[in-house]
Amino acid sequence: MIWSCGNESFGGSVIYEMSQLFRELDDTRLVHYEGVFNDRRYNGSSDMESQMYPSVASIKEFLANDRSKPFISCEYTHAMGNSCGAMHKYTDLTDTEPLYQGGFIWDYIDQSIEKKDRYGNKFQAYGGDFGERPTDYNFSGNGIVYGGDRDESPKMQEVKFNYQNISAEVTENKVLIKNKNLFTNTNQFDCVVLLERDGKFLQQEVLATDVEPLSEKEYKLPVELSEIPGEYAVTVSFRLKEGTCWAKAGHEVAFGQGVFEVEKQPEVITDEITVIRGKWNIGVRGTHFECMFSIKECGMVSYRYGGRELIEKIPMPNFWRAPVDNDCGNKMQARYGQWKLASMYLRKDEDAKENPRLEKKEHSAVITYYYMMPTIPESKCSLSYEVFGDGTVKVSMHYDPVKELGDMPEFGVLFKFNADFENLEWYGDGPAETYADRRHGAKLGVYSNKVADNMAKYLVPQECGNKTGVRWAKITDNTGRGIVFCGNKMNFSALPYTPHELENAMHPYELPQVHYTVVRAAMQQMGVGGDDSWLSEVHPEYLIDVGKPLDFTFSFRGLV
Repeated sequence: MIWSCGNESFGGSVIYEMSQLFRELDDTRLVHYEGVFNDRRYNGSSDMESQMYPSVASIKEFLANDRSKPFISCEYTHAMGNSCGAMHKYTDLTDTEPLYQGGFIWDYIDQSIEKKDRYGNKFQAYGGDFGERPTDYNFSGNGIVYGGDRDESPKMQEVKFNYQNISAEVTENKVLIKNKNLFTNTNQFDCVVLLERDGKFLQQEVLATDVEPLSEKEYKLPVELSEIPGEYAVTVSFRLKEGTCWAKAGHEVAFGQGVFEVEKQPEVITDEITVIRGKWNIGVRGTHFECMFSIKECGMVSYRYGGRELIEKIPMPNFWRAPVDNDCGNKMQARYGQWKLASMYLRKDEDAKENPRLEKKEHSAVITYYYMMPTIPESKCSLSYEVFGDGTVKVSMHYDPVKELGDMPEFGVLFKFNADFENLEWYGDGPAETYADRRHGAKLGVYSNKVADNMAKYLVPQECGNKTGVRWAKITDNTGRGIVFCGNKMNFSALPYTPHELENAMHPYELPQVHYTVVRAAMQQMGVGGDDSWLSEVHPEYLIDVGKPLDFTFSFRGLV
């Protein structure tokens, strides 16, 4: 505990005298005051350097010039809506800079009040929902815990990992354990090592550890990778030996994971197909499937597998995500608005010699569409479908960057399926949603939930539910029929709404009735950011690199 003279109140002699009184009355605690940053005349008001929402770079710069006091971020990683991106940069700094003492996330719980809409349905209300003006609207919706039911938000997964006091750096046969605790030996926890192949459990063993506080030690792993082809995940997990007032025995307090590949031979599909080119459509048929590509509509209009139509809308290139609160704060919409237009209003490229272009191969057929996008200057992209005899469709998207347009929020393809496909299972990062700059706390594994569960309960609907590192994902109805997507560590989401529907709603009750399961398979989505929610943009390394042509390939196939 420390005494605080307050914050956001500039400086002055009165604050300084108050700090001196604290020290006189209680010499067992430090005194904090953030305002010294604004008034260096009374620098002695605080026993520590305290700043709000400094970047990691600015903290490093400050401490390079002034090492007179320890530094804390009295508020940082503003957790408004879908946030906490790049938080690891701050916690990593605590490992390399002894004067940086960490910070305090703003905030813990979304500040909201239960209210009923005009139809009597309950929702979490925020500023302005009671007719009060002026107001900051949802600006206090910045918790890592939801305001209504106090459930943890998806951001908690990342926060927990960044704050864990034991790290486990896993290689193929060893693990380096670093104990960052000040007083607790790792032998106070159970250490469990799990081995999985392609997301399936193989083995679990106990590893006895004895790492003193502020020490590190390397151990040989009690599990071994086999020569059977596949992707192996080795997870080292530290768990409570006994229950406490805050968690039950077995609760995981820290983990580390290593992923290793034993190379597989690619499958060769030799099933026969029939290709029919008509005046208006191109058809491709196999034993269990048939699909149709429209010349007029410039896209795949039908994919029937096992006698059932699966596609509700032509799949189209997508470059947009619903803005998160941090995007709104840094005016992302103004900078990236052309990519929303490109996603909604791209059209057939009339200059292409053959559009679509049909190429017949020995065991497949490739149909390629070329699109013009209404950006300034205009830009182009292509989408090709290679159809194989077992019903697998390999999708390839290509874009040659236009320098003036810069990067984009997302690079992928959007599908619409019937809402009956309400079940999601995926092999990738999880279990909570993950993003380019918020995936450190995830584990590679096989997870499942309902499509509706991927709608995070942020006060204002926004981008949510994304999965990074996805190798495959299935959406199915309650009979098990549906479709499986496969990719090389792609981004994947399955939600009841399109990005545009999410963006148009300021409350969950403003969202339309559910008719579809909207799938977005993407090479990448930009990070969510989180240094603050009013100015800071996503860190450059978590943006889509448009310094070279963009190519994204994945596949899908029906399930019966």
